[in-house]
Amino acid sequence: MLQASIRIEGRDHFLPPGDSADAVMGRITEQLRAGGGFVEIIRTPDRSVRVLVSPGMSLSIEVADVDDDPSEPAAEVEVDWRPQAWFSSIDLL
Repeated sequence: MLQASIRIEGRDHFLPPGDSADAVMGRITEQLRAGGGFVEIIRTPDRSVRVLVSPGMSLSIEVADVDDDPSEPAAEVEVDWRPQAWFSSIDLL
């Protein structure tokens, strides 16, 4: 599955699965050619994100192929449940 993210001024926005990165890039380019303006980059039933784009701003779009059906379970991570001591074991000598 392809996952697209847009980094604007150092903040990442992840597009919902199925949204076209090309369509978002087209809307951004259109606003930039017009001198800048708001562009809706994310619209879901419970959330909408609009960003103000203008010439000269830092913006990048990344599309990555992510595994949507992991065939192997995640490896278990061993966690030390004991509270951390504020002194070294050598202090006990």
